[in-house]
Amino acid sequence: MASPLRFDGRVVLVTGAGGVNDLGGDFRGFGKGSSAADKVVEEIRSKGGKAVANYDSVEAGEKLVKTALDAFGRIDVVVNNAGILRDGSFARISDEDWDIIHRVHLRGSFLVTRAAWVYMKKQKFGRIIMTASASGIYGNFGQANYSAAKLGILGLSNCIALEGKKSNIHCNTIAPMAGSRMTRTVMTEELLEALKPDYVAPLVLWLCHESCEENGGLFEVGGGWIGKLRWERALGAVVRQKNKRMTPEAVQADWKKICDFENATKPQRIQESVGGIIGVVSKIDSGGGVSTNHTSQTASPAVSGFAGVIGYKFPPFSTAYTELETIMYALGVGASVKEPKDMKFIYEGSSDFSCLPTFGVIIAQKPIVGGGLGEIPELPVSLEKALHGEQYLELYKPLPRSGTFKSEAVVADVLDKGSGLVILIDVYSYFEKELVCYNQFSVFIVGCGGIGGKRTSDKVKEAVAVPARPPDAVLSDTTSLNQAALYRLSGDWNPLHIDPDFSGLAGFDRPILHGLCTFGFSARHVLQQFADNDVSRFKAIKVRFSKPVYPGQTLKTEMWKEGNRIHFQTKVHETGDIIISHAYVDLVPAPAISAQMPSEGEELQSTLVFEEIGRRLQDIGREAVKKVGAVFEWHITKGGNVAAKWTIDLKNGSGKVYQGPAEGSADTTFILSDEDFMEVVLGRLDPQKAFFSGRLKARGNILLSQKLQVILKDYAKL
Repeated sequence: MASPLRFDGRVVLVTGAGGVNDLGGDFRGFGKGSSAADKVVEEIRSKGGKAVANYDSVEAGEKLVKTALDAFGRIDVVVNNAGILRDGSFARISDEDWDIIHRVHLRGSFLVTRAAWVYMKKQKFGRIIMTASASGIYGNFGQANYSAAKLGILGLSNCIALEGKKSNIHCNTIAPMAGSRMTRTVMTEELLEALKPDYVAPLVLWLCHESCEENGGLFEVGGGWIGKLRWERALGAVVRQKNKRMTPEAVQADWKKICDFENATKPQRIQESVGGIIGVVSKIDSGGGVSTNHTSQTASPAVSGFAGVIGYKFPPFSTAYTELETIMYALGVGASVKEPKDMKFIYEGSSDFSCLPTFGVIIAQKPIVGGGLGEIPELPVSLEKALHGEQYLELYKPLPRSGTFKSEAVVADVLDKGSGLVILIDVYSYFEKELVCYNQFSVFIVGCGGIGGKRTSDKVKEAVAVPARPPDAVLSDTTSLNQAALYRLSGDWNPLHIDPDFSGLAGFDRPILHGLCTFGFSARHVLQQFADNDVSRFKAIKVRFSKPVYPGQTLKTEMWKEGNRIHFQTKVHETGDIIISHAYVDLVPAPAISAQMPSEGEELQSTLVFEEIGRRLQDIGREAVKKVGAVFEWHITKGGNVAAKWTIDLKNGSGKVYQGPAEGSADTTFILSDEDFMEVVLGRLDPQKAFFSGRLKARGNILLSQKLQVILKDYAKL
């Protein structure tokens, strides 16, 4: 047996049916008395509980809540159960009978809940039960007033569930079949016994417990049976065409399809309802063909549903960018001046300025963020229904610091996951006719599944679970409150990430961070931890998006090294939620990385100078160290690529010159071509002019270069 559900310290307000609050009148609402409520209070007290009675009408909601606050100091649960009947056929219902039913049932539930709402929000906890009826769900002869009020309660409950979610206030609706003072006149004693309230109370108790996560549910209950209800909608039919009249004859012609529930959808939110219609409208207005039915009577679902989808090629597109866009992206995924190693991504004057590898998704994202999904034949979707499920990116060489890419995108496959469809979109991006970048976007379309398609595909770039051991490394970054506003400047303009009203419609209490922004943070952590920010070591990355992130939260990337694959998962530090899972980065093996050296016959002229300076330092090294006191690192390029790295150490011991990067940290780093190096050494090129013209790049303490210049001139005659 499970451990008992306890409600220690919780304060519960129950209205009607002889519960803690009751007017004590008859089932039609006439009369008033204290005995009904007093009886229940006495029963609670006799069993060791605490209770007080209230005899006000639910139309005085604030008085009811005040009674609870005065007695116990708080309010945790509200069970809106008060009700009366004024049955009569539709033509015989009086204005009074209509109004009083709505005042007690619908308005009473509203007033009591509103009075408790402010206290529940302050304490970040609340559980609310609304009592509807099968009459409200299905209708019942002679109960038009009662049925209308009860279904109104369901609408009220649904809205409260959405608005209360962010404050841990859950609201659910029950439609009980139980014996009460209202049903005693229409039920036999045997039936009353079989449907007594004791068989409804356990459901209410569970829904009110702090461990229950159910929110916005509707349940029928009675006699020991409980069942959850949901809405269902036929796939329907489109009965109009662009620039043509919509006629009743067209409706008549498609009536069977309009009412066909064979492949029905089950919308759970208004966005799913409205989104599908908006998607159809967009297709009609664009002049494209529209079909909301992914099956036919003569062909198998897998063939007829996806025939126009798999293999669909998006129009080719180009993406041009400069250093501005690469820097904007780097800032958008958390690169910062606070981390010196990030300067290569955010300062174009850095000697090794580089484009972050994950900028590759920006180059390829147009079909996803530019509305391209809505152009796929036989696949009408809307922005609200499309979720980014997984992402794969592979680079075949580092991205240039600026350039123009031409991309080709194709629907690689479509998978039916039951609750929705997964669309695999492959994007191939070319720079100067060379394939440099490959992306696979995995997009989940909510509510479009269950049509009999395949569930797996050999075209999927599979996600991989992280190892079952403690991580080898963990890095964290706190996102800015402006993080989403900054990241969207890289081209993803979805208002979900900036507009509070839009994000509210989607069920979030404030705008959320882009999944690909979190993706960029995580990849940057891996590159920093295991590749020393060397972009040439990046090969590929795969992630699965699990939960949303809010700007301002802290991202914690946990990493496991297994050979050249770095497994990782990313969490929100404040909540512990895993927001990226089953992820990895593949790195190019470190030994395979080497500077592109000139071929035979192309020996660098600068090599002779560095070697000779090294020989001369054997004689004057100590004196030079006293004069200079600095370490200089040189990146010598040939044909635009780094061909050699040299270090002149005039800070330690008697000084030395060696090929390769500085063994510790360099005070100043220079990058320039072999030819320009010789021009500087020979005095033909002024270093300052070379710097301001971009031919010489430097970072660190640039003023120290003046001391080094004297040494170089001393050896110019060599």
